[in-house]
Amino acid sequence: MKILFISAEVNPFAKVGGLGDVAGSLPKFIKKMGHDIRVILPYYGVINNNQAEDCKIVDVPDSSIELEFDGLTSQFSLKKCLLPDTNVTVYFVVNHELFGQYEDIYPANHKENFQLHRFIVFSYATLKLVEKINFKPEIIHCNDWHVASIPIYLKTFADNGIEFFKGIKTLYTIHNLSYQGRTSPDVLKFAKVDPEKFYHIDGLEFYGKVNWMKGGIIYADKINTVSENYAREIQTPEYGEDLDGVLRANSKKLSGILNGVDYSIWNPETDKYIIRNYSKEDFKGKSSCKIALQRDYELEINPYIPVVAMVSRMVEQKGFDLLEKIIYQLKCMNLQLVILGQGDKKYEKLLLKLNENTSNIRVKTGFNEIRAEKIYAGADMFLLPSKFEPCGLSQLIALKYGTVPIVRRTGGLADTIVDFSLDKFGNGFMFNEYATADLLNALKLACKYFENKKIWDKIIMNAINCDFGWQKSAELYEKLYRDTLRGKDKT
Repeated sequence: MKILFISAEVNPFAKVGGLGDVAGSLPKFIKKMGHDIRVILPYYGVINNNQAEDCKIVDVPDSSIELEFDGLTSQFSLKKCLLPDTNVTVYFVVNHELFGQYEDIYPANHKENFQLHRFIVFSYATLKLVEKINFKPEIIHCNDWHVASIPIYLKTFADNGIEFFKGIKTLYTIHNLSYQGRTSPDVLKFAKVDPEKFYHIDGLEFYGKVNWMKGGIIYADKINTVSENYAREIQTPEYGEDLDGVLRANSKKLSGILNGVDYSIWNPETDKYIIRNYSKEDFKGKSSCKIALQRDYELEINPYIPVVAMVSRMVEQKGFDLLEKIIYQLKCMNLQLVILGQGDKKYEKLLLKLNENTSNIRVKTGFNEIRAEKIYAGADMFLLPSKFEPCGLSQLIALKYGTVPIVRRTGGLADTIVDFSLDKFGNGFMFNEYATADLLNALKLACKYFENKKIWDKIIMNAINCDFGWQKSAELYEKLYRDTLRGKDKT
């Protein structure tokens, strides 16, 4: 199969969250299965000269085109390289005004529709550029709201008689339903989308606005999301973000495939950034990593105190509103809490103060993948009390590092974590209600089990024996691609 994988983020070139991890990993495994899969993303300013040189990013000959948007004509072209350590071709859409001049992937402090406009243009330009270089995929795999306009543009171009775009199928993956690309209908003129064809209740119209994700759901040939449980949850009012009715109406083409973890990156046996490697056969290095973590975060070096970690965006979705309410209790508990992340300024400010007025809670803001690896390796437990969680990669990484997850029963967390207090084969601890009492009870229970080394070692082995690598999920994606080509709905 010939597949074009289009994403706003692709690790290691540009990454903010899990979308970048998926886009940088899944294509590797699809390629190994013998398919011609190519990846495309914007050429952001964050892709600096050193990275471009290291990855041998070069211009694609004869790829330059001109496109007009909002009365202004701009130049677009392609660069390319190979995804590191693979033979997967990665294309970059080059345009300095929209992408190249910004170091941030999602630059702030712009006019209201800036992000929407730049990704509309990226989607449109992507199709025109692959036409220019004559790479016609059988399937375009679109990811999240940024490129939800792709199925609409494909239909427009095909209906306009452009032969190149006829017969191309689309798979649309929802990584997070809460980001939908809602905006005023005025955007349709900018986007070159015919309102008579697409702006109606069975199309882009959504309570008087345009909703690009709704359009992706309706016009794509197949839809999936990043865990089976989240695929069920988003069809309910509680988790559906007002699109539950649209998703139920399209449920025959909706499925869930759990994200995987790239164990060539996240693996304590080979991780070059941790102080001592370890494995399930030789676990001694874990204690050295814990000492290094306690020292790095200026905590008491004590093997008998459990270290609980959070590596996360500091936003309400990830449970930081719950955390805010139990700060006093955490100060008084026999545990150490290590937090790394960035996000809402109110949470960053609140948490950074804890460095000054607590002895057992330490916080660093910003995101540093090397520091994250050291945290996964050194912590005893990993806390992910999410309000909702489409899949979650953090708990999967934690399992591989023998760091026991404490999670809320939602989305992909419910698909991957088994509560040890209910099942002797459990690999973590889980609480049900999004409430401070439930979170505290789960933390206290985990700390209680931690005091019994024989039981805790059993939980660690249950965790580290889990396999959430990409192979199985990639096989499911391969089947989904084939079903998309055949137009086969799930039964």
